Amino acid sequence: MKTVQELLKTAYQLTLEHLSGRPHVGSLLLPLELKKTLGLKLNSEGASDDVIQKEMSNFLSFSANTLTPQFQNQLFSGLNPYALAGDWLSTIINTTMATYEASPVGTLVEKELIQHMNSFVGWKSGDGIMVTGGSNSNLVGMLVARNTLFPETKTKGLGNKIFTAFVSEESHYSFDKAVNLMGLGTKNLIKVPADKNGAIIPSALRQKIQESIARGETPFFIAATAGTTVLGAFDPIRELSVIAKEFEIWLHVDGAWGGSTLLSKKHRHLMAGVELADSMTWDTHKMLGTGLISSFFLTRHTNALRASNDSGDGNYIFHDSENSIWDTGPASLQCGRRIDAIKVWLMWKALGDNGLEDLVNQLFIKADRARDLIARMPELELMFESHMLNICFRYKDSKDPDKLVINVRQKLLEEGHHFVNYSTRGGKTFFRMIIANPELEESHTRNFLERIVTLSKEMN
Repeated sequence: MKTVQELLKTAYQLTLEHLSGRPHVGSLLLPLELKKTLGLKLNSEGASDDVIQKEMSNFLSFSANTLTPQFQNQLFSGLNPYALAGDWLSTIINTTMATYEASPVGTLVEKELIQHMNSFVGWKSGDGIMVTGGSNSNLVGMLVARNTLFPETKTKGLGNKIFTAFVSEESHYSFDKAVNLMGLGTKNLIKVPADKNGAIIPSALRQKIQESIARGETPFFIAATAGTTVLGAFDPIRELSVIAKEFEIWLHVDGAWGGSTLLSKKHRHLMAGVELADSMTWDTHKMLGTGLISSFFLTRHTNALRASNDSGDGNYIFHDSENSIWDTGPASLQCGRRIDAIKVWLMWKALGDNGLEDLVNQLFIKADRARDLIARMPELELMFESHMLNICFRYKDSKDPDKLVINVRQKLLEEGHHFVNYSTRGGKTFFRMIIANPELEESHTRNFLERIVTLSKEMN
């Protein structure tokens, strides 16, 4: 058996080759076909070093390559090298963020990040914590909102109240999961109509709240979306804050995708009014490329997280001491929590506010160029007006355009050169291209669009 050093050297070499290796996203194999290729079966006897090395190589080779600019499927692409280095450091330390004594540096790094990010939101004070994804952050936002506005629910439950939460019809599905987990009932998540470009309609929200009150229900939570998943729309936060204040409702901003626009003086206007919100979700692994998972829950209410989430007898781990005020465990829904903050902090430390602003600005420039390319190609049409990094388009001249999009996309997956997703809105199916990789060049985009046109003509 190899020594620890030899094993890790092999793994390290494989990761370096992956970082600088294949430019394509990889061909998608059918599950049973892939299962035959891989040595997944576990046996009573351990495998040889050669087999282990082969399986490590197979893991990288047959996984989707999300580091290439040609991966435009999700709201992330690429990986910042400073963040990768930080991830390695976090893994080797292998500790929990529950207490200061177990993670002294990690605790201070996370708190520094939270404070700095809150300043970009516009909060001079406040709180926050890293969580296991934007979905979890939205859940935490809803939980903190209920427990802050109605503190008795933490110990006594819902009682005879029917709590209602309000989101755009274009909001992320995580809110449906949140009301389910909190026992509020999925029918009490009220979807509010959006305009043709995907932004919530404030007047419709006010009407929905008034209707809920008339039914004897208790509205407590509004979620504004800053960068919807499909269309990249931004809800008018300032207008929603007026409604939230009028009805004394918690306003949360799901900025998982669009939150990083706050770093750009040119584009932060998209989130105008965010400083008036009560809490916010912000995923840096998306627009900033810090790697999964780098999700933050932020709030302007300093003690709300700990008051809401501190539960149970944790005297085996949480002890009264001069450092206990620094323990993050009581404010978290997790106990075991890795130091994800170090990778975000290391990247931020290396690039600075100005470097991150330039990163965001460059992505918007690349998105504008992509839209210009589509506009100049007579075979293609843009489907929605967008000021974000989501580009929705399809082949124009087709007898069955919806089916054609799905078939062309499947062919692209089989070829392994481009990875893009599709969605359906207003009865129309279209490609959804995401601009998130800082290494994306105009040539990548042009080749991708030309391939779609070629395949569409062949398969139409």
